[in-house]
Amino acid sequence: MLKNKFMNPPLRFFCYILVTALIPFLFAGCAEKELINDPATGSILPSEYLEPLIDGQYSAATNYYDARGYGQQLSIAIKNGLITRVNFQEIDRNKADRLTVEGNDKTWENLAVSNIGALYLRLNNELMLSQKPDEIDAVSGATQTSERYIKLAREILTQAEKGDQEPIKIDTLDTYAIISSPDLEGYQGLLEATFIGSTLTSLSYDEIISEDGKSKRKSTDSPESADFNALFDTMTETAVNNQSLEPPFPANEAAHEKAKYEECLRLLREARSPF
Repeated sequence: MLKNKFMNPPLRFFCYILVTALIPFLFAGCAEKELINDPATGSILPSEYLEPLIDGQYSAATNYYDARGYGQQLSIAIKNGLITRVNFQEIDRNKADRLTVEGNDKTWENLAVSNIGALYLRLNNELMLSQKPDEIDAVSGATQTSERYIKLAREILTQAEKGDQEPIKIDTLDTYAIISSPDLEGYQGLLEATFIGSTLTSLSYDEIISEDGKSKRKSTDSPESADFNALFDTMTETAVNNQSLEPPFPANEAAHEKAKYEECLRLLREARSPF
């Protein structure tokens, strides 16, 4: 006599109940735990994945205007321990928002974002969705803005962990290239300076004719070139050693090179003004 190939009804019912009960445990957390503040689903990442943040309004800004003439500032609102609102701005020395300033630095070609507004939107969205600055991807072609956004966000969330809502300033790495007006021979002073925060880390100076690239440091007249190299090195080393951008010479100094160097220092002081 052949055996019935099907299990009896009571046993079938028991297996059905067991499998049904296990399904939630098998699939729990697979997708939903990777989503946070998703605008489509409203999913929220469980709090154990995040650093505890204290509700409030927090803000941070750079200490100085950058080489393009902008300072960056970011404000973040925390509610129920999550980032719920973000506002990022770049402000020039005239207190104008970069979004409102006319110029060719507001659009890019062949990049992931087409303009400065799209860049800000992308950065804000990535922070809102991930809740973690380190998961924001820097945008190629807008690396400096992206990196400063990430650094500002990190500092703000550190403050939010303590509930400290005092606005903060951050130090940045900045390199400036300053060019003076040409003299009667066509030479212009070229000063390049790098800062980390308030510290002047390097300074170089030369005088060039931009049309043909002629350089006093690279003069074909060897004795003259040596004299210029020694003079320019002394001037820049003095500035770095003293951490000063003030003129190092008497006001009545007649040398053309020293006058152009002082003009460059003045322009650098203006570019490196506090934000």
